[in-house]
Amino acid sequence: MKNLLKLLLLFFGLTLFACEKAPEEVTDVSTLRLVWNGDPTTTASIVWDGKTKTDPVIYFGEKDRGRKYKKYPYNQKPYRTLGYYDMNTQYIRLENLKPGKAYYFVIKDSEGVSERYWFRTAPDQAEAFTFVAGGDTKSSGDALEAGRSSNRIVADLRPLFVLFSGDITSGNGTDPENWKQWLTDWHTLTTTSDGRLIPVVMVQGNHEGGNMANLNIIFDTPFQQNDSSSVYYSWSLGGDLFHLIALNSQIEQGGKQKKWLENDLITHQTYTFKIAAYHKPIWPHTSRKRENEYLYKQWAFLFYKYGLDLSFDADSHMHKITYPLRPDSLAVDSLMGFIRDDQKGTMYIGEGSWGAHPRPADDDKPWTMASGSFNQFKWLQVYPQGENSEAHIKIYTVITADYDKEGKLHTYYEGIEPLNENNLFNVPAGLKVFQNEKGKDFVTYPYH
Repeated sequence: MKNLLKLLLLFFGLTLFACEKAPEEVTDVSTLRLVWNGDPTTTASIVWDGKTKTDPVIYFGEKDRGRKYKKYPYNQKPYRTLGYYDMNTQYIRLENLKPGKAYYFVIKDSEGVSERYWFRTAPDQAEAFTFVAGGDTKSSGDALEAGRSSNRIVADLRPLFVLFSGDITSGNGTDPENWKQWLTDWHTLTTTSDGRLIPVVMVQGNHEGGNMANLNIIFDTPFQQNDSSSVYYSWSLGGDLFHLIALNSQIEQGGKQKKWLENDLITHQTYTFKIAAYHKPIWPHTSRKRENEYLYKQWAFLFYKYGLDLSFDADSHMHKITYPLRPDSLAVDSLMGFIRDDQKGTMYIGEGSWGAHPRPADDDKPWTMASGSFNQFKWLQVYPQGENSEAHIKIYTVITADYDKEGKLHTYYEGIEPLNENNLFNVPAGLKVFQNEKGKDFVTYPYH
């Protein structure tokens, strides 16, 4: 009888052990991306190519259960599936999440269970955070490798999110192979070594113009007026600390979009920091791009009137940062409709070159603080007001690649000491940072 009891206990123990083991088959989710489209404190979009697989489900929770999907307390199925660009794209919107929390998840489908990934929701109270801003990648050659260098450095810096101001692939945004390559690169290179996904916030660029609904198709990005080409939106984090506006310079900038922008700025006028992002610069800092006077007339005066702090653009494939500016076309000392205003002006920052080959920085203005021709993105550290300090933002320009006189590409991702969740505001050893002025590695906003 005792031997029988022992055998039964052994049987149940082995059965329990088998149930506890993680599934052996690992399903491929190499195009996985995490996107912030709505309230980032409580929601997140998870999108991936399900290929020919069926029955996808995300299992998730606040505790890390590895790949043991049955141990996660919550699960959710896609709310839609689309077949564009030779992909069977799955879309899941997680809602009612807790602010400022880590969430772990796996994807289970007919072929197995994915690796375990995790992400962090944005805080709903004022606390310091970092983010990365840039734009313009290409799909081949040195430009592709330069963009991959930028991607790798994102993983080292572990920002709260990445703001990407358009031009994601070469062409017009309808080539399936270009999309699959970019999405695979983004997932494999920006995901951290411990499986953390960095959320991306997407802005419309001209290289997505072959289908004006591309951002919604690829990133589940929202649109206005029930029109999938009207991709512009906004969200906030940190209580009233930070408000982000994603605009669309590829469609009519006046009319409905201008009215929406003004209403959004009015609603969030009291926020500590307000930023806007769009693709085309108002006044590009390279002679190879035309000026955008109409954009200036539609948006610049609203930016100043309602206290926009930072404006991010791309498109020109170079680096620029201006002093804070006030639009004034009548002042004697204004140039191209801007005059320096360190107290209340908007600082204009850009102009792309995440991976795209840099153009010459040959069109500075008197109110230009700095410019340069290299691959780069901006790394920003946002700090709320403290007992002995005002709320401020540190703006670093990270050089991710450049070209020598012979035209040879040099990338700068190797040798960087990756940050971790406990030192996110350190400048890591090996990071190549541009000195914008006065020998400083960063610019501070408000500008002093």
